[in-house]
Amino acid sequence: MQKRLSRFTSICALGLTGALVLTACSSAGTDGTGGEAGALSGDVLFYDTSGGDVWEGLNETLFADFTEETGVTVTDDYNEASTKFFAAAQNGAVDWSLVFLPSLSDAQEAAENGYLAEIDTSIVPVDKLVDGTYSETGIEVGTFGMVLAWNTESFPADAQPQTWTDLYDTQAFPGKRCFFNNPQYGWTLESALLADGVAADELYPLDVDRALAKLDTIKSDITWWSSGAQSIESFENGSCDLGIVWANRASVAAQNGFPIDVSWDQAGYANSVWAIPADAPNPEAAQHLLKSVIENTEGQIAFGSRVPTPIPAATKGLEVDGFAAEVQPFLPVGENTATAITLDADYYKANNADLTDQFNRWVAQ
Repeated sequence: MQKRLSRFTSICALGLTGALVLTACSSAGTDGTGGEAGALSGDVLFYDTSGGDVWEGLNETLFADFTEETGVTVTDDYNEASTKFFAAAQNGAVDWSLVFLPSLSDAQEAAENGYLAEIDTSIVPVDKLVDGTYSETGIEVGTFGMVLAWNTESFPADAQPQTWTDLYDTQAFPGKRCFFNNPQYGWTLESALLADGVAADELYPLDVDRALAKLDTIKSDITWWSSGAQSIESFENGSCDLGIVWANRASVAAQNGFPIDVSWDQAGYANSVWAIPADAPNPEAAQHLLKSVIENTEGQIAFGSRVPTPIPAATKGLEVDGFAAEVQPFLPVGENTATAITLDADYYKANNADLTDQFNRWVAQ
């Protein structure tokens, strides 16, 4: 089994929204010392499970800088989840040279199945990353927080929701609630259990029956979103007044003038992963793209100041105060994460198939 080097405890050193595993291998066309590639060309097709503002931010900062340096373009291919990648990898029909796996458990499963290439550490300077935020087949990226959010115009300033208990209290806080339609990435089950009195240190393994029973109490007031962009659209079009969103999405909405605020009290947070498929059509360019992203601290700040999910998740020497002041409250770092809880990727890896089936059957009832 390919194994992650350590738990995501050192991310706060960086200061940061949803975990790549990097393996050391040798890539043709390099000088073997981390030097420049002989001739990079073509395109890197990017399997993107975030889309929206995240893609736009990458395309205008880190990816744009890489293209300017090398002439290699990066093309977006948005997919809601990792399902399509796993199916293609299983069938030996991979079109992508870089994949954005939304969770550590996805990355672990892909690595164990042999779907990911090893990272060539003679090219990719993983020593510039905080220990524990990379592994043999990928680098952790875009830490995302799963936070309680609300429309500040829907609730008086002295009576705004702050806790998961508030989210489940439709008398004190009336209105539709927005939740992600996938149990793993949305903190839906976790929020229900925390609101029902489960202690943070007893959250996992999840008591799914208890969580669904709590969700039953507000089910008629739930609207479901299926992408980060849609979560904010649901607020903007009035489909909901409060709910659970990814903190980076709330930040972008606030920067765009939407009246939204968030609470980090017992919020969830997790990393995503960038990895290179084992059958990638342009692996050398993908290796050098990772190199460029890791070394481009100016680009990291430019991206993270637009979308508060720093990529990579933790670069040595890059502090939170380097990012724009307006995004710092939305970053899963420092005081924001004082009571926040790390999503248990190992639990989801072992249980996600059965859990998702049970969750989907409950939603359909």
